[in-house]
Formats: sequence, C-alpha cells, structure tokens
Amino acid sequence: MVTVGQLVAGRYRVLHPLADGGMSRVWLARDELEDSPVALKKCTLPAGLTPDEEDVFRVWTAREARSFTLVDHPNVVRTLDVLHDDDAPWIVLEFVPSHSLQQVLDESGPLPPARVAGIGLAVLEGLLAVRRAGLLHLDVKPSNVLIATDGRVMLSDFGPAVTSEGVRALAGIVLGSPEYLAPERLLDGIALPESDLWSLGATLYHAVQGRPPFVRATTAETLQAVSELTPEPPARAGPLTEVIVALLSRNPADRPEPPMVEHALRAVTGQPAGRPELPPAKAPARADDKPGRGRRRLAMIAALVGVLGVLVAVVALLHPDDEAGIPASAASAAPPGGWYWYSSPGGSRVMLPNELAASGDVTAGGRLDQPQLDIEAGDLGGRTLLGTLAEAESAIRAAGGYRRFRLSANPDGTADWEYQYSNSLLGGELHGIQRILLANGKFYRIRWEVPVATWAVELPRFHTIVESFQPPPGS
Repeated sequence: MVTVGQLVAGRYRVLHPLADGGMSRVWLARDELEDSPVALKKCTLPAGLTPDEEDVFRVWTAREARSFTLVDHPNVVRTLDVLHDDDAPWIVLEFVPSHSLQQVLDESGPLPPARVAGIGLAVLEGLLAVRRAGLLHLDVKPSNVLIATDGRVMLSDFGPAVTSEGVRALAGIVLGSPEYLAPERLLDGIALPESDLWSLGATLYHAVQGRPPFVRATTAETLQAVSELTPEPPARAGPLTEVIVALLSRNPADRPEPPMVEHALRAVTGQPAGRPELPPAKAPARADDKPGRGRRRLAMIAALVGVLGVLVAVVALLHPDDEAGIPASAASAAPPGGWYWYSSPGGSRVMLPNELAASGDVTAGGRLDQPQLDIEAGDLGGRTLLGTLAEAESAIRAAGGYRRFRLSANPDGTADWEYQYSNSLLGGELHGIQRILLANGKFYRIRWEVPVATWAVELPRFHTIVESFQPPPGS
C-alpha cells in the first residue's frame, strides 16, 4: 500500500497520485537528492496469472523498463530509473506537466485535422526513436499521448513495450488496449513495427472523429470487430482521411512506411510536400483467409479477456527497422515538389525547402519565422565527433533558457546534439538539433533550429535534409 509522504528507495517522497491504470498507478514524487519532481510508476501484477507467470512478469517488467532508459528523445517521456521491490518494480519517470490527449478529447471533443496531424507527427517521431532502440511500444492510444504545458507532444507509458529478449521471457503475453490493437496481434499472434503504426492510425482516428475506429458494448465484441472488420472512414478527418485509412489497413504490408506518413501529415499541417503521395490502398485482407486458426485464436482471446481484462495472449515477433530516410541511390534524383538541390562552393550537395534560400557553404534562414540552417565543414583536430559537438555546446550554454535534450552517438557513426535556448538576436525560444558526421577526413555539422512551437512539425524536414546531404567527392 502506497501512502502520501512515503519515502521510496530512501530518495523519492510520494506527494499525490497522478493516474491509475489497469497495470500500474502513477504518483507525483519529489527526488530529494536532486530536489526535482518525478513521476513514480508502481507496476502491479495482472489478475489471473499463475505463480510462475507472476515471477516471469516481475523479471520482464523490470528488464523492459530498464531498456527504455536508453531512449532519449523530446517526444518520449524519459525513463530515469528502475527500482526493485518485493512484489513489483517502481519505475522513475520524467515528470511532464501535461494533459493526455484523451483528457483533451473528453473536455473539448474532436480536434481539427491540422492539429491532429501535428500531434501525429510528434507521436511518429517518438515511435521512430523507440524503434531505433530495438523496441516496440504496443500500446499507442490517446491516454498515452501527453500534451505538455510547454507545447511538446510526448509518448508515454511503456508498460507493454517489448524488446526481443522480453518477448522470449514473457512467453507470449503482451499487453494492449483492445480498441487500439492491430489485427495481426489478435489473428496471427505477431507484433511488428507496423502494429504500432496501426495503433497510431487508430489514435488519429479517435482524435479527429471523437471515438475509436471500433466501439462495441463489450471487450470481446471489440476484439472481434478489430479482427474481422475494416473501419468506416472517419467523416470528420478531411485531408487526414487518406493517411488514417492507409494506416488502418488490415494487412501490415499495405500500411505506409514512416516517410510517407510524415509526408502526408506534414501536408495537412501546411508544410511543403517532400515525398511522394501515399500509394493506393490495396484490398484489405479477408477475415476468412485463415478461418480455422484465426477464429479459434479469437475465441481463445475473448475467453481470456474475462479473466485477464486487457491482458491479451499473443506471440510478439520483433522486426526492428532502420530509420526512415531518402535512399542513397535517390540522393541525386530530381527533388520532389517544394524542394530543390543546392550545390555549395565547397562541392557538397543538399536538398532544401524552396523557401530557404541558401548561400556559401549552406547557410539559410535569418528570421524567427524561418528554420535556421547551416552546414559547417572542418577538421577534428584530434577531437571526437561528440567532443566537437560538446565544444559547440559550451558556446551557447550561457544563453538564457538553455536545456540539453541529448548529446549522443548514433549506431551509424554519426552523433546528435538536441537542445533548446533563447536566441537574443532573433528574439525567441529555439529548439535545435545538430547532426555531425565524418567524411573524407573532415567533419560536417548540420545545424537546424526552429521556434519551439513548430518543432514537431518541422523535424521531418530536418531528416530529409540530413538524408539528402552529400559531402564533396573524396580525393
């Protein structure tokens, strides 16, 4: 029993409850060592598990939560620590003053398509960060999308998320909310990166329509509808209709890749088109393609729901994917609409949005209402890529409102520095990211800064620029 005033692990003072879910309860606490607020999540054991399953669940929950300490992204609530307890672990999370998207919908009703598209872009960025860590979320839904008071949109609650090791340890048990579970998780017992995209589509559907794609009287009926039916197109979605319908394709192979989703959502927010249109949706997979196995499985799941609530028995198979981007083979192709190729005097090439007029070795922007972009080349001089970014950080650390989000190496040998600060010259708060890479014995640092309020909408354009960048030919 958790009580107000309780000291957890000799460090975290419980203040008051924040949320209560089927698998956990979240409390606001104060880290007495750092003198800062945190969110404490107490995991609870689902009803209906055997003693052996309870032991597996305890081990799995702690290990999976610990894996999320590696995910550091502004659209993902940070996992700070995992504390062991006799019955179930505590998870220490970044405290984000916010309302969930579910709360916003309950209070305000359906949202305009443009606002939903902006939220969708931020959630997609969070999912891609999770995927790069070799994880799936598997419970994307409005109550797990936070709208922070500072304007950020953040993905939260990674209780059901799994690594490949966690999948094996859990022996087939994966959690999720029935209204937002992808069909393949129910019929075929698999969980894919595309499964998170289906859940994103269901969340966008709910946000713009005011209800999930399938609303039924009972959980069992909801599961059956998700497994066998194709949802009606959302009547309120307007320009979002096409991407939502595509994301909710029953066949995972028919769902659009993340770059296409980014393009479609960005177009609805009024950003220039950067990638091809979504391909026509293929005919949905028929519910009776696998009549024996699928229906027997659905009957079993429906029976389990009565015992385990939203605990759904599925076998999760993880297929990590690479970060989406422009293929190298297409880097010199004709640019898509709204973009152009810029060749610098030094011999590098990069694709830029039409409204950014570049000069020199790639410098663009200059007004607060524009992205600030520059690409710098130089010698490492014995430094590492991370050391070069850290040196650049020291130059603006004294700026008002400075906050570092991350300074980290990437698996491909590049490194990123993401931050926020007050730019006195432009007169506003900027959110920036710098990517540094090594080519032909030199480093190339790509700096991208935008107003804080437009970060989620503008970030996909940074990825397009980075993926298109071509250093000068080697000697």
